[in-house]
Amino acid sequence: MDDLLIIVLAAGKGTRMNSSRNKMLHGLAGRPLIKHVVDTSRELTDDIVCVVGHQAEKVRGAAGEEVEFVFQEDQQGTGHAVWQAEEYIRSHSGDTLVLYGDTPLVTAETLKDYINNHRRRQAGMSILTAELDDPAGYGRILRDESGSIMDIVEEHDCRGEEAQIKEINAGIYCFASQLLHEALKQIDNDNAQNEYYLTDCLYYIKEKAELASAEGDPAEIIGINDRSDLAAAEKVMQRRIKSAHLDRGVTLIDPERTYIEKRVEIGRDTTIYPGVTLRGETRIGRECLLEPGCQLKDARLAEKVNVLQGSVIRKSRIERETSVGPYAYIRPGCSIARGCKIGDFVELKKASVGEGSKVPHLTYVGDAEIGSGCNVGAGTVFANYDGENKHKTVLGDGVFVGSNTTLVAPLKLEDGAKTGAGSVVVDDVKSKTTVLGVPARFYKRED
Repeated sequence: MDDLLIIVLAAGKGTRMNSSRNKMLHGLAGRPLIKHVVDTSRELTDDIVCVVGHQAEKVRGAAGEEVEFVFQEDQQGTGHAVWQAEEYIRSHSGDTLVLYGDTPLVTAETLKDYINNHRRRQAGMSILTAELDDPAGYGRILRDESGSIMDIVEEHDCRGEEAQIKEINAGIYCFASQLLHEALKQIDNDNAQNEYYLTDCLYYIKEKAELASAEGDPAEIIGINDRSDLAAAEKVMQRRIKSAHLDRGVTLIDPERTYIEKRVEIGRDTTIYPGVTLRGETRIGRECLLEPGCQLKDARLAEKVNVLQGSVIRKSRIERETSVGPYAYIRPGCSIARGCKIGDFVELKKASVGEGSKVPHLTYVGDAEIGSGCNVGAGTVFANYDGENKHKTVLGDGVFVGSNTTLVAPLKLEDGAKTGAGSVVVDDVKSKTTVLGVPARFYKRED
């Protein structure tokens, strides 16, 4: 939106989280709270200032590089926090939107409507409110007989009937920047908390311009103060994420028992069973199948990949028409080509598997390169570690590894090589040659 400055307040400790980490660093749908607010802000403007304090460097890292930062050394209230961005406000000719870093559920669409209403009414200050059945923890909106806002009373300062008011202050404000700058100079800390409240700006501004308000969705204005709030916000975010995937043609057998983080992408006609967890920057193609209990993080699945029950895939790529599992573990750095089978209780680590190859079951493959059309028998172990260093094993195309073979790296089996069941292979094997025994020795060569 044109000529908009956004100030994100993120300096507090968040003591009610009972955590050694700043509240802004706690995760929601796979991203820090502050990152959700910054990403929403970026949909509105590039002029974003984040007020940081407790664990400032970590909060900066979580917020991202394309944000300006100011430091609040002593937390003396919201008015004091906004004043730390005084130089940005003073030099800004348009409107200033103030957001809290611990209110991650408000959407860009809601904020756009709110700001447009502020501008249509040419208001000096606009306040986002909401009606809550339980308003505890929020400031209350006081209105006169005509319905105009008279005051905002913070929770700590509520007296008598004020505490029973259901309309609350959502903590999201839009100001004419120059009026905000003037008003911040007028506020004091004469209140129960001895803090400078940003809400006190309304006393100055209402003498100069109109006060406006808009009612927001209670589900969007949830502030994260403790772990219970975080859990409630996660439920809201999960409903949004899964609803969007359903609308895009993804089948979720039981959405309530599926966990999907915000950055995950899923192709149309993919089916996901209960108990699946999708995290990080996972990308899933069309017509895939994910059975119960699968866990994927930063995984890349092409089209028509089947991930069977209980399998785990981390930072690896699986090409189309490949089957993984059940109960397979694909560790970071793996690449599995088209039409492969990675079976039950198989573990892969830093391994590439060529097109059409099979590692059907009960096998460990570490630091390996497997060619196309290979078959690795049950119980095979790629012995990649000598106690000090990791070594690589290379299988050419069409290699057949007998059951219970141990391949002691560094090792190379050329195209068409075979091993007998139970062999321990310590030397390279030539093309179309069969070896067997402990240690494995030449058995025969195929013409």
